[in-house]
Amino acid sequence: MKKLLLILLLVTTTGFSQSTNYKQLDSFLELLYQNNKVMGSLSILQKGESVYNKSVGFQYIDQNDSKLATVANKYRIGSITKTFTATLIFQLVDEGKIKLGDKLSVYFPKVANASNITIANLLNHSSGLFNITNDEDFQTWMLEPTTQADMLSRILKYDVIFQPGVKHEYSNTNYVLLGYILEKIENKSYKAILEERIVDKLDLDNTYYGSNIDITDKECLSYYFENEAWHEDNQTHMSVPGGAGSIVSNPSDLVVFIDALFNNKLMTKESFALMTRIENECGSGIFSMKKNGITFFGHNGGIDSFLSMLIYIPKLEIAIALNTNALDFDPMSIIFNAVNAVTGKDIIIPNFDTIELTEEEIKQYAGVYESKELPFKLVFEAHGKTLIGGTECSNLLELSARPKIEFTTLNNSGVVLDFDIKNKIVILKNSGHAPKTFIKKQ
Repeated sequence: MKKLLLILLLVTTTGFSQSTNYKQLDSFLELLYQNNKVMGSLSILQKGESVYNKSVGFQYIDQNDSKLATVANKYRIGSITKTFTATLIFQLVDEGKIKLGDKLSVYFPKVANASNITIANLLNHSSGLFNITNDEDFQTWMLEPTTQADMLSRILKYDVIFQPGVKHEYSNTNYVLLGYILEKIENKSYKAILEERIVDKLDLDNTYYGSNIDITDKECLSYYFENEAWHEDNQTHMSVPGGAGSIVSNPSDLVVFIDALFNNKLMTKESFALMTRIENECGSGIFSMKKNGITFFGHNGGIDSFLSMLIYIPKLEIAIALNTNALDFDPMSIIFNAVNAVTGKDIIIPNFDTIELTEEEIKQYAGVYESKELPFKLVFEAHGKTLIGGTECSNLLELSARPKIEFTTLNNSGVVLDFDIKNKIVILKNSGHAPKTFIKKQ
């Protein structure tokens, strides 16, 4: 039998155990760092208690003065800011200062279709507003200070792309506007509102509205990997994302925040029920997915080369936060391994050693494979000495050969496929689940 690791986001473990595998999780994160796959921090909170904190890599890299990361370091969290912004809006709903049915036109009447777009539409991404970060000049103006008037002038250039409520389509514009609405209602800056309503209430010492990165204040710089080296990325000016992505925090603060949110410490139960009412995996400032009976809530965030994930699993009373300032790996694989660790399941350890196969050897794996157990096909194609693969109707990804004839993408998801060339089958394996067999059709 021969193995293939492929980037397929499937399911995580469903069984539970009394023991934990935190040492395995330590080894997993260290392995990723040693292979230039991640720099960052991970925290786990279970039943309100901190049970795991780990950092790997560097806070910043300099030829003369690089500094190793610690659990005290802080990161730009990107769109996880939206969960904070939605929380602030629902607090105002509880206080009668705003209603979910209020129209955008009350605050910004010149925005396209504002008289038909509600606050609820903004919260759950059903407004139809153009995503302003898709503006053709975004990569230029994102680096410069901006004002509310500047942002509104950019937003006003675009018509809606669909009518409100027709569907859900992610748009940063929604939360930029919600941030401005908060400021109008409270007559305070977003920074001050965040501090008063969430940060001070929960004693979040490492969470605040960001500005230029200050490495002397334990803030991380972000990096991308290219030509066998880490390179510092640009810095978005934090006046640009506002209520959509301006917050700086760290995992130990984030798990406290989401644990408080799910334990009704930040809004009424009625508002929380509305916030977490899910349609097409989309709530209000929060997303949800369900895998084998386990429901995950949370949000991810990316800004510059920072990437973060924050999740809460009500069934397990577990909060997990991942903040990275450099990532060349599938973040959901890290999250799922964290879940495996806290529930005592084995961690899926990737293999990063490489080997080279001949063109004839690569051709053995090419073909289309079908399963009676899963509703999709696996497709593999030989391109010289390279094998590419993925699910049918998806972009096929280049795979790197490993010892024992394992293949992996750069963003390894930890899913393993064992090829039996003689019998023309491939067996899909994922920790905590029964293997699934695919049969070669062509």
